[in-house]
Amino acid sequence: MKIQAFRTEVTKHLREFDMFSENAVELLTMICAHESHGGRYMRQVGGGPARGFFQIELPTHDSVWANHDKIKQRARAYNIVQDAKLLETDLRYNVFVARHYLAMDTAPLPKGYIEMAMYAKSYWNRGGKATAEEYMKDLLLWERGLLG
Repeated sequence: MKIQAFRTEVTKHLREFDMFSENAVELLTMICAHESHGGRYMRQVGGGPARGFFQIELPTHDSVWANHDKIKQRARAYNIVQDAKLLETDLRYNVFVARHYLAMDTAPLPKGYIEMAMYAKSYWNRGGKATAEEYMKDLLLWERGLLG
């Protein structure tokens, strides 16, 4: 998927869920650029547990559904059913789960690409191999049409 089409779709879904901000769109775009190479890999390379555009691990998926205060109420309002299999096929579902995961952090979403990359490493990928630099590099590559 081309990056601008991805941003357009993410924006549409975040507005639908009343969770839109430019920072959320850009952070999710950066995460997608690194984690799934712009939506190219819907299953973690090497056979790991992560799935979808944002490479959400199944335990994380289940934790978001179990622990976010408003996710079940919002899911009913937007006709979304908890189903981890949708991570591999449905961008709308991915955005819904990922944005609720980000909302579980008490810190505000970062502003600026350097801060977003550092946040992606420290919150989204804590304990993982990725670096903030890799998040930024992959976003730039996707911007230039060299990723995905």
